[in-house]
Amino acid sequence: MCPHLKRLTSAGNLLHVVMRRTVFIFTLLLTGWEIYAAENTGQHSYDFTVTTKTGEILGTGKIRLPFQLGANGKGTADWEFAPSRAYNTNKYWLKAKGRLAKGSGKANARCGNSFLTLDFNPGWNDNNVVVSWQLKEKESGILSYSDFAGEHECALFKILQAPDRKGPASGALRKESRDYTTNRARAP
Repeated sequence: MCPHLKRLTSAGNLLHVVMRRTVFIFTLLLTGWEIYAAENTGQHSYDFTVTTKTGEILGTGKIRLPFQLGANGKGTADWEFAPSRAYNTNKYWLKAKGRLAKGSGKANARCGNSFLTLDFNPGWNDNNVVVSWQLKEKESGILSYSDFAGEHECALFKILQAPDRKGPASGALRKESRDYTTNRARAP
């Protein structure tokens, strides 16, 4: 091989390695910034379930409120929803489920004096899904479908705080010694 060609090949390889490392470092920095920004947006993430009055799960989701649950505040919340395959004869739930079927969106959220309201179709007076919940008095809120005839209760809405990602792993919360021959926990 010609010595000049060998030098060009080595320089090209070096340039390639430098560029790959630069892109890798830039990607790490960008990912870190996105994680930092997501954690510091002031949004509070909660899991929620929608159930029948008998407790049958109609769907589950996640909502990110612009305030802590129970604190006074208002703003735009982001939500995600996945309906279950449960069958429900409530005709209003079928309409509400249809509105939530897009899977995600924005909601108007407001909480005052421990009364939470969520409007899953902001700007519309009809064909809307609304949650009303007196937090201190009720275990669940009422999910209603709103049309020109008024609001129709169709399900219960319960919200739980999502697990804290900064906290210790679930196994780290309690120490347990285990007898691995029988796979049973030993008495403390």
